[in-house]
Amino acid sequence: MFSTIEQSGEQYLKQTRNANPADAFSWQVLAIRAWLQENNVLAAKNQLVQLQKTATPEQQPILSLLEAQMALVTGHDGLAEQLLTNIEPDRLAPNVLGYYLLLQANRFEQQSQPIAAADMLAQRHQYLAGPAQQANLERIYALLAPISSDMLRGALTEKYEPTTQAWLRLMAILNAPSTNDEQRNWQLNSWRNSYPEHPGAYYLPEGLAESSMLALDSYQPSHIAVLLPLTGQLAPQAAAIRNGIERAHQGQASRLSFFDTQTSDMAKVYQQLQAAGADFIIGPLLKGDIAALANLDPAMPQLALNMPPQKLGLAHRYYFALSPESEAADAAQHMWEQGHRQPLVFAPGNELGKRSATEFNRVWKQLSGQGARLAYFSSQQAIEADVRRALNTKASASISQPLAAGVIQPIGDNAPAASNGAIDSLFMASNATETRFILPYFDFVRDSRAQRFPTYVTSRSFIPGGSAPMSELNGVKLGDMPWIFGEQAQLMAEVEQQWPNSSSAWLRLFALGYDAVNIIPQLNDLRMGTMATSGLTGDISINEQGLIERRSLWMEYQDGDWQTEGYQAPADTTEELNLEREQELEREFESQG
Repeated sequence: MFSTIEQSGEQYLKQTRNANPADAFSWQVLAIRAWLQENNVLAAKNQLVQLQKTATPEQQPILSLLEAQMALVTGHDGLAEQLLTNIEPDRLAPNVLGYYLLLQANRFEQQSQPIAAADMLAQRHQYLAGPAQQANLERIYALLAPISSDMLRGALTEKYEPTTQAWLRLMAILNAPSTNDEQRNWQLNSWRNSYPEHPGAYYLPEGLAESSMLALDSYQPSHIAVLLPLTGQLAPQAAAIRNGIERAHQGQASRLSFFDTQTSDMAKVYQQLQAAGADFIIGPLLKGDIAALANLDPAMPQLALNMPPQKLGLAHRYYFALSPESEAADAAQHMWEQGHRQPLVFAPGNELGKRSATEFNRVWKQLSGQGARLAYFSSQQAIEADVRRALNTKASASISQPLAAGVIQPIGDNAPAASNGAIDSLFMASNATETRFILPYFDFVRDSRAQRFPTYVTSRSFIPGGSAPMSELNGVKLGDMPWIFGEQAQLMAEVEQQWPNSSSAWLRLFALGYDAVNIIPQLNDLRMGTMATSGLTGDISINEQGLIERRSLWMEYQDGDWQTEGYQAPADTTEELNLEREQELEREFESQG
């Protein structure tokens, strides 16, 4: 029905005389399309009216497509839009879907939306072959070729399909008026590495040479540009990262330059670092700045210091973040390796807690095939009710808050199965005060004689060792940077001497900057799957999307110090919280909201 029109409408209609009903319908569709191509709207309309009288429910979407085509031919693109919007593309057969996408492209082009039209054609490309596919390719190029590079890069923020995003990036490079040949070649080679199977490669210049700016298989930069918010609200955090970068860079031959992302927009910052001759970028730190720089498609490799707004998987783009989500993912991996199969995730019911719990669950489902058991806690007053709900136990008479204060939410398609087995472990996406306050409630609700669940927390629950013992934390397993637990003791001593009284948060940011510099020469090899490398932040590897993944060092709290995981404490060292400690924890919990 939707092959290339090669005959007249009358010729197609003749084929219906001896055809069975299904084939007769197809011939009539071809006849209508042929008449519309000939601009014989009256004949097409009359035949369409005849078909509408006998069409089955399965045939109705096809008639809607023909009606939309008729509306486009007669200049009624608003009616065409309405008709196409009412069609569910997911329910169309592939050949019908290809025609639907073509009509959408025609409609967008008539409405002067060439990028949206190209998006439809890019999605249609897979349903074509031979000359039709080549014609589709040429039409995409013709739609995008007149558009400015800035407008094409601006459209990268839209939610287009990955194939369309690749088209926009390619045409933005080809349409850029002032890029020098060396930078242009580097960008085109980077594009080719990012999209090796993309049909747009047809338009890469013949004989495209590898750029001499920087070899594509290794990173040995001569001038590193570091983009940080050196002024403003985040200046203290940026200073910690800068100190780590400068410390790791000592003794290296390359040059290091810092650019303040708070005083200029990203386009101006990029111009400045280009003028300075930089050939590698560390940063930016803020997600908005990362997105803005990505739209400029810098002609050099980049190691951003946060997660990308979209995980693009582009060649020569890497992302290094100290995020709660990445720690939750590492916790899921570690708990699986420890043999746990039915974890309970207990997280604050705020945005941060939900993000951490969701990421834990995503990794857990990859490992086990089913979702984790997920529960949120709300406030200090409702903790007992929240814990009881999480454990599916009845509330005691002492509870003053309603059970509805807590929310339990298994996630994913297999969530019910995840909650069928007995809980064998606990992951808490909580800070130190919350962890200390909540754990005794799990002991109380379950029965103080029962052995505590193996309990895992992240760096948010870190408490420096050597302080007064907190018996309620005994046995808790915490994942954090090896650097925080005493590895690289000589470097730590030097840092503490130069920056006394530095908090653990400051030290983690220092380690981020330190590792960012040290892994530059290994980035490509790590992305290709070589063995993880050790850093201050943990064992570092890189996935195919360029996201840097860290494996934490897991330690166990016992009587005021962190011990190697699996440490066996002497018997009878755990004591119940006294009233003074309970009151102290309640005050801390309330003060942190």
